[in-house]
Amino acid sequence: MIQLGLYALREGVELPVYGTSMSTCFDLSFNPGEASVKGYDEWNNPVNQYINDFGEFFIRPGDRMLVPTGVVMQISRNMTVETFYDIHGAEYKMPLQNYSIRLHARSGLSLKRGLVLANAEGVVDVDYQQEVFVMLWNISKMPATIKKGDRIAQAEVVCNVPISIVKLSSMPQKYSERSDGFGSTGVSLDTETPPMEEWHVDGPTNFA
Repeated sequence: MIQLGLYALREGVELPVYGTSMSTCFDLSFNPGEASVKGYDEWNNPVNQYINDFGEFFIRPGDRMLVPTGVVMQISRNMTVETFYDIHGAEYKMPLQNYSIRLHARSGLSLKRGLVLANAEGVVDVDYQQEVFVMLWNISKMPATIKKGDRIAQAEVVCNVPISIVKLSSMPQKYSERSDGFGSTGVSLDTETPPMEEWHVDGPTNFA
């Protein structure tokens, strides 16, 4: 059995919890340890946003801020003798480096406030045992207020399939009828372009 250990770096830090009994991810919250939050503005200049007496700081439009969570995570293997599978199952043979923690944006923050992850998805490797930070990016046109305890991201433990990387001596063979990328399959189920005589044009058809 794989176990995720969470260590609170500061007093008053609440450990992450699942929102519902069937949630895939657990939520991470803003828990400051210093007087300011560091980041970069839209011109890639370093910026500091100071945390006020109410435990709040502001993310200006275009800014990318490194928001502390106050927790350190550790993936470990918790062995029990309750079942035979615990001892001889696939998880027992899977090395710990094949697990990682993935950070995702929260859908509500993204839709309603324009706060997304600057790196799209955060990856916490199994050997990273320092404080977890969330790279929040304000893509809206309005400043966003973040206060202590606000849920800023969601996370999950992922099992990565072990692979070996090899050098090929020839061009890979095609698996299907795909001929290109970058939109080559179209956006509609009907991907065939009708003959020109069937095109419908609104407005005048006498083009100079």
